[in-house]
Amino acid sequence: MKTPRFILSGIGAALILLQTQALAAPRLATAVEWLNHYYENPQPERLVTSVYELSRGGYFEQSGHVPLAIGFLGGVFAQNPEQIDQWVVMLSGLPRAHQRLVASALWYSGSAKGADYLRAYSRVVGPEMRGDIEQLLSMKPNLRETEVRSTSSLNLQWGAFLATGDARHVTQVLAALGSDQPGLSSAARFALAEQATAHERVYQICQDELARQTDEVGAQVRTALTGVKPQPGN
Repeated sequence: MKTPRFILSGIGAALILLQTQALAAPRLATAVEWLNHYYENPQPERLVTSVYELSRGGYFEQSGHVPLAIGFLGGVFAQNPEQIDQWVVMLSGLPRAHQRLVASALWYSGSAKGADYLRAYSRVVGPEMRGDIEQLLSMKPNLRETEVRSTSSLNLQWGAFLATGDARHVTQVLAALGSDQPGLSSAARFALAEQATAHERVYQICQDELARQTDEVGAQVRTALTGVKPQPGN
């Protein structure tokens, strides 16, 4: 009995999809690695291709990754202001939601172009989102001074740290320990343990900060670092 042509076509399409996914997975993993260890070996020339890989791979749809990416890109933009114009043009092919992420990162970088980009974007969105953008524009962008008052701002600080390695982003997270915001203190403690495991620099910053913290915060830092062994070479 002959196999119907549409079944063969379906099998062929499925194989192509599997091959495409198999090829895409390593590229996404490479882009994630670039982001997670950027401050250790800055490679701004990889920004455009890596952001597209993260976009296509669904990275920005994962929980907590939008504010983390905003903080990260904001840090990279701030370090490379001369490349912003070129990057904005080259990233214009991203989905609209991811373009909004880029616009927010530009604003957080402190670039005047970021504010202009956000204002332009506010003209093509709905009233609710326009209100959020206007509220953002009314604030002064400074990633190092942004207080951790939610899990979103917690991830914002981690993203900025991954871009810069600046200890002040870690101390902002430490300040959230003992917060009366529901779940924030435990989220900060978990994040510290996770990042201190992945990054020896985070572990060392926490150790250095212990003497400067209150007894309550110091106790939480010690709890977060209990059993943590930073990965060699990070």
